[in-house]
Amino acid sequence: MRDNLGEGLPEAIPLLAEKAPGLLLEHGRSWTFAMPEKGALDEKTRTLILLGIALATGAPSCVKAMAHRAKRLGVSKEELLETLKIARQAQANAVLGHATPLLEVL
Repeated sequence: MRDNLGEGLPEAIPLLAEKAPGLLLEHGRSWTFAMPEKGALDEKTRTLILLGIALATGAPSCVKAMAHRAKRLGVSKEELLETLKIARQAQANAVLGHATPLLEVL
């Protein structure tokens, strides 16, 4: 995992390895399932999707890990900023969607 994420490795990972290795193993299996080496999407696209979701859901350790992974994969500054813009728009869309009950009362 360290090879994959480099200095972006979330702080929880070494702690899990020490205190709950089974949970870390399951996390690794989930990673392999969600991010297959030979999936329909290329590695860069999968990484940008995961980065966007991490940004939108507020997962700073995942944002850091995926940002480092993206840089290792040669993702450009422009591609990273576009991912940020898309994640921001997804959150804005969610806010508007959640406003339906309020708008119905107006």
